[in-house]
Amino acid sequence: MTNRKITRTHPKKEIIKCECGAEISLLYDVKAMGDAIEVHAAAHMKKAKDPTNAAEAERVKDALIAQVLTKVSQFVDE
Repeated sequence: MTNRKITRTHPKKEIIKCECGAEISLLYDVKAMGDAIEVHAAAHMKKAKDPTNAAEAERVKDALIAQVLTKVSQFVDE
């Protein structure tokens, strides 16, 4: 019996896109993906008209998380 490593290969790199146009690579580590979303939401807050508006950051995070879950569910369906 041989030991073979089975890997999924994707012809294109999976990404999620923010409404601002930024592209974030889909990471297969939940903590790292969460950190990437947090960093991007923080960058949004720096550019926001009212940086104290936490609702804007939450909205951006929720939209990005929804995209991640959609992509992952597509992998499960394959």
